[in-house]
Amino acid sequence: MALELHNFILEEKRLVQVESQPHHIAGVLAEVRQIIEENELNLEELYSAYYECEEDGTTTFYEAESAEAGSPGIWTYRVHDCAAGEETVITTSRLVRNARNLLRLVPLK
Repeated sequence: MALELHNFILEEKRLVQVESQPHHIAGVLAEVRQIIEENELNLEELYSAYYECEEDGTTTFYEAESAEAGSPGIWTYRVHDCAAGEETVITTSRLVRNARNLLRLVPLK
């Protein structure tokens, strides 16, 4: 059964939430900036983006406050392959990130 997470559909993946590191945040914000520039969008028009870090096997998701469903913020997960039907997400509430505060760290305009 596929997972819907931060406005993305994931199949045959098991995700374990980890604390976002500076390179995860920089990577996903670079993706946000690239999408905005390539598509001539305003930040408010972008609902979500992701950055895959091959070095540590993580995927970092950005979910905007304007997204209709989900949890706004920046979220990082270690990604593992799994069999179809065994998809799962393991999270911890201690790692909650507020997108507005994080975006103040890196100006996008």
